Amino acid sequence: MTISAIIATRVFTGSDWRDDAAVLLEGGRILGIGKAADLARDEVDHIVTLPVGVVLAPGFIDVQVNGGGGALLNDDPSLACIHTIAAAHRRHGGTTGLLPTLITDVPSKMQALEAIAADAMAIPAVLGFHLEGPFLNPARKGVHREEFIRRPTTVDLDLLCRFAGHGRSIVTVAPEM
Repeated sequence: MTISAIIATRVFTGSDWRDDAAVLLEGGRILGIGKAADLARDEVDHIVTLPVGVVLAPGFIDVQVNGGGGALLNDDPSLACIHTIAAAHRRHGGTTGLLPTLITDVPSKMQALEAIAADAMAIPAVLGFHLEGPFLNPARKGVHREEFIRRPTTVDLDLLCRFAGHGRSIVTVAPEM
């Protein structure tokens, strides 16, 4: 496999800061972080040196993303909408992984999302989906529209189970439902 290095004047590891650091990568995984001066350049296939002052840090993972870039998933459960949302969160929030979130709505919205879910998993940053409702307690509905809250049917449960095959999806369900 190819070993790459990213050299940065500042690296945040998620728990501490490293100055003048080299991050070694192989196959998309971090092998280690060391001092740039100690990098064995003859053992590295590719080196990227970031401009002075640029901080290298882990990206954010957002598990509830209803929209972004002027697009809302509930308004348009489509591949184009998810592309727009993912691009906006990457560009403006540093989000590298996300769960597009569909909130309580008519059944056809969740069906439309599941119909494109397999293709959506190929969009960079999409890790799965978050289905927030419609199987909620009406007394604790928050912003969810009460006319769309309902008890799950066997058809609904089959649909939810199909989402299990699409990444790391989350379903919000009231336990009393």
